Amino acid sequence: MAVELEPLLNRLSSYAPHFGRLQSDLEAMVSRGRAGDFKGVMQNARLVLEALLRSLVTEELKQTPGKAMLDELITKFRQQANTGVVPTTILAHMGTVQAWGNLSSHDHSGSLQDAGVAVGKEEVVASLNSMLAVLGWYAQKRGVVLEPTGRTPPVPSTQPGAPPVHQTAAPAPAPVSPATPSRGPLPILLGAIGLVAALGVGFLVTRAPQPSGTRTGGGGAPKAIELTPFAGLDTLYTSWREPLPPASCRRVEDAPRLAAIATDATALGVVDANPESAYLLARATFEKDRSRHPALDKALACPGFAAASNLAGRAALAQKDYEQARKHFLAAIAATPTFVNARFNLALMYVQSGDLDSARDKLDHLLADYPDFGDAFLVRAGIAQLKGDHGLAKSDACRAATLGVEKAKAECERLSGSP
Repeated sequence: MAVELEPLLNRLSSYAPHFGRLQSDLEAMVSRGRAGDFKGVMQNARLVLEALLRSLVTEELKQTPGKAMLDELITKFRQQANTGVVPTTILAHMGTVQAWGNLSSHDHSGSLQDAGVAVGKEEVVASLNSMLAVLGWYAQKRGVVLEPTGRTPPVPSTQPGAPPVHQTAAPAPAPVSPATPSRGPLPILLGAIGLVAALGVGFLVTRAPQPSGTRTGGGGAPKAIELTPFAGLDTLYTSWREPLPPASCRRVEDAPRLAAIATDATALGVVDANPESAYLLARATFEKDRSRHPALDKALACPGFAAASNLAGRAALAQKDYEQARKHFLAAIAATPTFVNARFNLALMYVQSGDLDSARDKLDHLLADYPDFGDAFLVRAGIAQLKGDHGLAKSDACRAATLGVEKAKAECERLSGSP
């Protein structure tokens, strides 16, 4: 299925005059997109998103954004105190623009002989779809009707541009080279595997069961979390879909303060370290620049801290240290067998290292336990296609589509039309 970029650029061009001083950046995105400067598109998108968030901080939170950068601004709206200011779906779109903007703005390779991260048309489409969703939401919030200006035609309803139903924490990256030829274009999902594994970021599991530590009542309906000193922190772990730290890794006297600064690496850096505060510091640092903070070692020293082990695995995967990544993901799973993201990350590690048979085995077991986990079906569909199993690739991609994974819809259609 051909990737449609021009309709998205047309829509972006029609939106530009409605966004004040951001008009020049939006128009730059359009011109760069038409010139094939795809990294430039994503870098400008990052600047646009940062400006929108600074406006939201000023107008909605009644705060002065100061010198806060994009990562800090998004984190601010994910904090419990600001829940609901930006809808969860829009935050997911912002995360996609943020991730691609960060990746396109930095050199992630080592030696000058190493190939850099490739950014192509499919990746720009993923980023622009999310950027348009954010712009549409922002305009609607202010009562602005984004009518076409007459300079470019409106995008037909059949074209891309509507906000996806399902988003992951990471964008779709450049396709990776298959070990075995596949029929037709390489699936978008295989690109997603490449970047997710390269960055060590687990998918945001929107349809998998909640991790251990979530309190549920009869019929599986969530109960209100008890108002303990840890209530604020526990809510954060639940929103991150991570299991709670073992009691031995926490200090009750630190809990209220940690809840207030849980995503602020600067503030956490001056807190008297205990395993939980050390983990939060390491997590905030990793989310900011993908680096492994030494504080993570203190968190790992606390037995059974599954979230810390998963983070260590993500950091190792970002460095392509597959053996260490495997070790840490297995430790996270051993500590909390229901930790779905750790199990998924382990499968992605095997994909990144080229061991597709092991990846397939892990996904088979994961889906046996969680048959509504759409992202896992999509990844397994990509593996099946690389191995020439068209039937399984089609059934898995279509199953992921029925479970609400937006990227799977096009893949299901393409595979359904293949001989």
